Formats: sequence, C-alpha cells, structure tokens
Amino acid sequence: MSLPHLHRPTQEDFLRVADGFWQRVRIRFKWFTIKSFRKYNADDISGILTWILMSQTIWILVGTTTFLSVVFAIANSLRLQHFIARGISDYLTSETGITIIFESAIVPKWKDSRISFKNVYVSRRPMTTPQRKKIDAHMAVAGIGDATQTPYHHFGEDEDEDEERRLDVSPEENVNYSMYDLNIDSVDVTLSLWRWLDGRGMVEDAVVKGVRGVLDRRSVQYDPEHPLDPASFRRESQTGDFELDSLQLEDVLITVYQPGGFRPYTASIFLADIRTFRKRWMFYDFLSAANIVGQFDNCLFSLHKPQSIGRTMESDLQDSDWVRMSRIRIDGVNIDHLQASTSMEGPVSWITSGKLDAVLDIKFPRDPDDALALNAILEEIADAISTTLSTSPALDPLRQRIPGQRELAKPPLSAPETVSSASVGHEQDKEAKVVIEMDLRFRDVKAAVPIFTSDLSYVNNALIRPIVAFMNANKTLVPIHCRVVKNLGDFDGAWTMWETGLLDEISYKIYDALAHHVTQANINRRIKAVSMWSLQMTASAVLSALRNLMDPMSIRVREAYLRSQDESDLISLEI
Repeated sequence: MSLPHLHRPTQEDFLRVADGFWQRVRIRFKWFTIKSFRKYNADDISGILTWILMSQTIWILVGTTTFLSVVFAIANSLRLQHFIARGISDYLTSETGITIIFESAIVPKWKDSRISFKNVYVSRRPMTTPQRKKIDAHMAVAGIGDATQTPYHHFGEDEDEDEERRLDVSPEENVNYSMYDLNIDSVDVTLSLWRWLDGRGMVEDAVVKGVRGVLDRRSVQYDPEHPLDPASFRRESQTGDFELDSLQLEDVLITVYQPGGFRPYTASIFLADIRTFRKRWMFYDFLSAANIVGQFDNCLFSLHKPQSIGRTMESDLQDSDWVRMSRIRIDGVNIDHLQASTSMEGPVSWITSGKLDAVLDIKFPRDPDDALALNAILEEIADAISTTLSTSPALDPLRQRIPGQRELAKPPLSAPETVSSASVGHEQDKEAKVVIEMDLRFRDVKAAVPIFTSDLSYVNNALIRPIVAFMNANKTLVPIHCRVVKNLGDFDGAWTMWETGLLDEISYKIYDALAHHVTQANINRRIKAVSMWSLQMTASAVLSALRNLMDPMSIRVREAYLRSQDESDLISLEI
C-alpha cells in the first residue's frame, strides 16, 4: 500500500523510444487494436479477423460495384486486365451458351459508380470454320492468349484445305434458331450482390451504347401443315433470371435477315429508356417503357405517353384502373412485314401491296398486390366525384387525349363489341387485362382473292369478294379502329409480339371490322332495293285505286253521251 503508483506507459512514450518508421507503424496499429504493446493472443486475433470479414462482407453486399471497381483497378495497374476479361468471357459463354468476348479492359467509372465493358463482341452461331476464325480474330484483338489455346478453336494447322473451306454446318447440328453477331462499343452496369442472393441476377441497371451487327433468321424453318402454338414458346421463369431496374439503349442499328427469301432491312433504336426490364416479362416491359425512338425499315416509330389537353398523365391515372398508358406510333410501314408475321388466313394476307400507319394506345392494369387501404379510399372518393359529373369521360374535353393521327371526315371502320371487351373493368372479371386501342390506316392498298380456297378456313367465303372489292375501291385510305383485350398472363414469358398471340388477334379484328362494314353495306343496299320496290308497289296501288274511282264516272258519262249523241261522238269521247 505504501509503494508508489506504477506509471503505465502510453502511446507517446512508446513512440518517443521508437527508432524507425515501421516500428512506429507497429506501435500505432497495436494501440489502435488492443490499446497496448503486448503480444496478440488468440482472442485478439479472432476479433481482428472477424472484424475484417464482417466489414468486407458488408462492403461487398452494400457496394458491390465499388468493391469490384477496386478489384479491376488493381488488376489494371498490375496488367492483369486481359486475364480477368478472359475469365469473365469464358464464364459467361459457358453459362449462357453465347460467345461473349471483351476486346478491351474493364474500366471502373468512379464518378457514375459503374463498371464499363468496352468493345464487347456477342455471337450466337454454329461453330463453322468462318465463325471460329472470326472469334479467333476478336480474341487476338483482345489479347487474351493464343487463339489456338482458346476453347473455341478445334482445328489444327495440319487439317485439310477442303475442311477449312467448308462453310456449311454438319447435317446433325440443329440450326433452327435465330443467329446474330453484335459489336457493342460500351456496356455500363451497376452490380448488386443482394439481388443475386435474392435470385434476380447481379446486374441492377445497364446502359448500352453503340450496337452494330446482324440478326440472321434465314435458318429458321416453318411448316405450314403443322402450325406452331405461340403459347408453347413462352419462356418459363427460373431462379437467377435478370431483373433490371433500368435499361438505357443508345445508337443501336442491326440488319435483319428473315427466312423465305424476305428482303433484308434495318432496325434501329436512337434512344430508349426502359424503367424495368425483366427476362420473364421482356415484351411487356418493352411496351411499358418510358420512351423509345427508333426506325424500322426506314419508318420512324416512337413509344411515349399520350397527353390530354386539360389534364396531366398523373391525373388521368389517378381516376382510372390503369397504372400506365403508352402510345406506339409508326408511319408508312410496308404491308409485307405484317403479312410475314400473321397467319395466311386473314385479310392481311389478301393485300398484295400497300402501307400502314398505326397508332396503338396501350393501357396497363394495376398490380393487385400493391393495392392499399388508402388507395381504395381515394378510389372511392374519385368514383363519387366522377358520378356527379353529367358528362361522360368520352365527352369531357378535359379528359380527351390528343389524337395520334388526323381526324377523319367519316368515322373509321370498327368491329362490333364483343363480350370480352365489353366486360373489361367489371368487378366479376378479376383477371388483370391489357387493353389496346388501335387506329390503323391502310394506304394505297391492292388486294386479290386467294387462288386456293383452303387458305380461307376461318372466314366466310361469301364475304371474301366483297371485302377485296371494297379494299380495291377504297385503295387510297382504309381506316380501321379496333380494340384488343389480352389477359396479363399472355405476356408472361413472352419475348416477342408473336408469342403473345397479338398479331393474330389484330388480324381477326381487321377481318371483323371489314366484314361488319361490308355486311352493313349489303344490308343497306338491300333495304334500298326493297324500299324502291315497295315504293313502286305503292304507286301502282294508288294508280289502280284512282283508276277504279274514275271508272264509275266514265260509265255515267258514257250513258249520257249514248242518249244524246251518236256513235261517232262516243268514239271521239273515248279517244
């Protein structure tokens, strides 16, 4: 108790007696971790390792893009970028079955918190000799090793020249699929490990710029005697399918080759902003994009939100059952594209030449899982207010949307309302539906009756010639307005319009509108003929009645003249 209090050395005391830089670093690190200069024990080492692992795990989960950017920056500084690019290319190729090669280094974009892949080559073709040479050339440009050591090269230098010149694939290989070769300038992505653990893919959003290439579908075969069911080609969802929160496309231009000797054409996208892009709902998300501007076979098209004159889009959606409305417009597209996509039984296949201007207003249903009690109350209030209005939404000038095309002098042809389209929005119809209002205008059309009547299986043969005659008589402009109602489940797994069955529905609606118009015109013509016949019968009856009334008078006049005059006067009177 009488001994003096011992003075425990502090960090400053150790630093004063240190004689080197590394010894001072060691003192500072020990003082930061255990507040002492003693040796580490097992508890200290396990605590430090746990802290390092937990901090790195949290960093990877929260900032996956930043973590990988640091890894790629270190690899680029150590000149290991080609090795990493080759490893990623091999992994993506083995997982997707599509050849993917990165010709440049993977560069982190610190300002945008993205990772940029430069000069990406994407290909899906059978491994013929020219294709292997093309892949080897891209890999040589990428500098990721000797081409003869890559997993894509299967031919040695001592092979025969005839085998090297072979351009066709082996007969046993299945080539009944779409092939493509694409060169992409840059792909900027944001990654998230949380999404990958959740089964939605690692990519959170992507920006794709500068796409050039070829889409070759000439090897796709179709048997008319065995028609395909579009529903059977819808993709089933799997764990790990990508679900991007945002996708932006810029400067996309590809050349499309269709089967059956169809002429090649170009399709391009100038700028596209797709809010949500999921593998399961690919075509549905494409239709519900924020805006898309592009060109299809030298015909401009756009996808945007339709506008009202006195109300905003949010006001229109607040008072309706739709979560979003989109408008697609394309002008001057050649009719052969529509013929190649639909069946050979409808009126579209009877048109030999012409162009089409189309405006499609698409209404997307609300998600029933997102409905809240507050939204239900607001909807009831909006319904109560709307019921007090004397004018209907169609007659209210504030709720009328600006038309996509010029108004016509006469109303367009329209199909009669069906039960499915009339019951949209009813409470008893619980299944969500997508409503598409179409304004189609055929210009400069020429139609012909098909030679073989076997192509007219689903239509009435009695209406074929009147419909063709009507289109040829009104070849300058044939306007058609129709409405298509599709179940939301038809878009589940659909990647194209054909898989949803929408093209056949449009063809049926066009036929219904033309048949209804021709039938009504024939009925009106018959009514006119019957009216003229009844008018003639009425006139004949009136003349007969007048003749009957005049007969007694003529008899009395005859008797008077017989009493007073001779036969010659009677003859003159009759004359």
